[in-house]
Amino acid sequence: MSKAVARYTGGGTRKREAALSYGQEIHESPKGDFVNYENSSPSLLAHEIPDPPTEQTTNNNEWHDLRTHLESRLQMMTNWRLSWWRHWALLAENILPRRYHWLVTPNTMTRGFPINQNIVDPTGSLAMRICASGLKEGLTSPSRPWFKLKANVPGFIPDQEAQLWFDAVEEIVYSVMSESNFYDSLTQLFEDLTTFGTSPMIIYEDEKDTIRCHVPCAGEYYLGVSNTNRVESFYRKFVMTTLQIVQMFGLENCPGAIQEQWRSKAASLDTEMIVCHSIEPNFALLDGAGNPLQPMSDSHFPFREVYWVWGQSTERPLSVRGFYEEPFICPRWAVTSNDPYGRSPGMDTLPDIMQLQLESKRKAEAIEKHVRPPLLASVELKNEPSSALPGHVTYVANLGPQAGMRPVYEVNPQLQWMVADIKEIQERIKAGFFNHIFLLHSDTTKEQTAYEVQKRDQEKMAILGPVIDRFQNEGASPAIRRIIGILRRRKMLPPQPDSLRGLPIGLQYISMLSMAQKAAATTSIERVLATAGNIVAVDPEIMDNLDLDETIREYAELVNAPHKIMRDRKATMAKREERRQQQATMAQTQQAAAMGAQAAQTAKVMSDTPVGGASSALDMMLGMGGSKSPNLVG
Repeated sequence: MSKAVARYTGGGTRKREAALSYGQEIHESPKGDFVNYENSSPSLLAHEIPDPPTEQTTNNNEWHDLRTHLESRLQMMTNWRLSWWRHWALLAENILPRRYHWLVTPNTMTRGFPINQNIVDPTGSLAMRICASGLKEGLTSPSRPWFKLKANVPGFIPDQEAQLWFDAVEEIVYSVMSESNFYDSLTQLFEDLTTFGTSPMIIYEDEKDTIRCHVPCAGEYYLGVSNTNRVESFYRKFVMTTLQIVQMFGLENCPGAIQEQWRSKAASLDTEMIVCHSIEPNFALLDGAGNPLQPMSDSHFPFREVYWVWGQSTERPLSVRGFYEEPFICPRWAVTSNDPYGRSPGMDTLPDIMQLQLESKRKAEAIEKHVRPPLLASVELKNEPSSALPGHVTYVANLGPQAGMRPVYEVNPQLQWMVADIKEIQERIKAGFFNHIFLLHSDTTKEQTAYEVQKRDQEKMAILGPVIDRFQNEGASPAIRRIIGILRRRKMLPPQPDSLRGLPIGLQYISMLSMAQKAAATTSIERVLATAGNIVAVDPEIMDNLDLDETIREYAELVNAPHKIMRDRKATMAKREERRQQQATMAQTQQAAAMGAQAAQTAKVMSDTPVGGASSALDMMLGMGGSKSPNLVG
């Protein structure tokens, strides 16, 4: 395979790699090494030479074979997507008109034209936004934790060092998400997911923000699934200007036509071209002669990525690259069989939304005909000035019974029935977008108890259970693993403790919606403890049925208590042993003090007890009783 020299630009301070020609070995960047589009900026663009390189790479047969494979597969994926493509057009026209490309066409100068003429009543669009915002804040809120790390081993109990490591890594991941455009991209992702049922998001490494996310719109992308019904192939077509292509991929990676446009500058910089993009498993191919062809020279990369210019016989691709993790996520709302594209609440409510638009138009027409009915006028009034405005006068000669103007027919619409039907349709649309769940406390009355409100929450959250689980599996989990993989290669994570080495790391979701699903578990624990507390006054031995240590730890996990407030099990046992020793020492001290006090009291009693003569009982015990001692003085 052909090789090329890696590219070094950008002030000479950091190394950046880019694919100059097909076949170059491109690695996922360790810290300090970035491909061109991971560091695109005006500063990097300023270092581009004004003229393209004089030595051009000749047409590469291997790139020709790879391009044939890519464009052939893209054409087949276009055929498979046709039915969804047509359905997406209706969804876009009636719900989200500016997030859809019917045809990816360069140099279209009419993109700013109004494209929501079909929307007369925006109830569907507003209900979709409430649903999308509720999902985003409920599942991936930037203002509160929504996931935790754990060892993905059943029965494994992490020590304190492991728990603190989990907390530290979580804090780093949250920081990277908030400082990048991750949460902004998720906002758009949930709107597309709610409307179209599918929404991929690409997660690239970025020199400045660590990660950079891109959410392509419906109509741009094409998807393929694996035997496990996971989306593993991602293709798209989109437009870029000459300036954007040079900035993203570097001048030396661009085909000759784009280099010539860069040379001429001026208006050529804003001329658009169609760029194709593919991410797929890094399987081997066959070239034109039937020989094995490995698109990525490093076959240990599970995924490969290729950018190229569509519709041109270019001498090289824009970029060829490998990835250790799948660099995109593709959550779907609901899936039928092995379909690559999902179904959505927008599809369920589309008939009601279209009916609402038609009925709103008819209501407006009825009001217009009632206020300004079509008129019938005498022929004498032709070419004569007339007015239907209040206060204006129309003069008619020889006014008779049939002269002047009058309505062609009387319009007296029963608007109350039409308004009632429109309200019913609007409520169905809101229910279809689960607005009653995300606004579930807006209709809470003062008469309802806290228990009744809690039960309502649990019942409504159960409706969203499948959507929550699917997003966690297809969206949140691969996104977090992708980010952690980037952080690990950039050496931004603390050293892993020995107790976690070799263990797979799993995820536990603690978002608002996930916690609402777990509310039943915490409620049951609280009720058991409350019941046991009521019985303990009658039968103290009832508490022997409960393992209070495991109860409090399980409750802490369910309510997302931080690991820092919980002692390690060994530390807990050591604390209890220390307390027992202190209690034993205190008991011994108290016992010794009591014995000393008793001995002192006994000695006092004996000293006060006479036994004859001038001696006391204490004197007798000390051997000092009997006759008096002789007087030695004289």
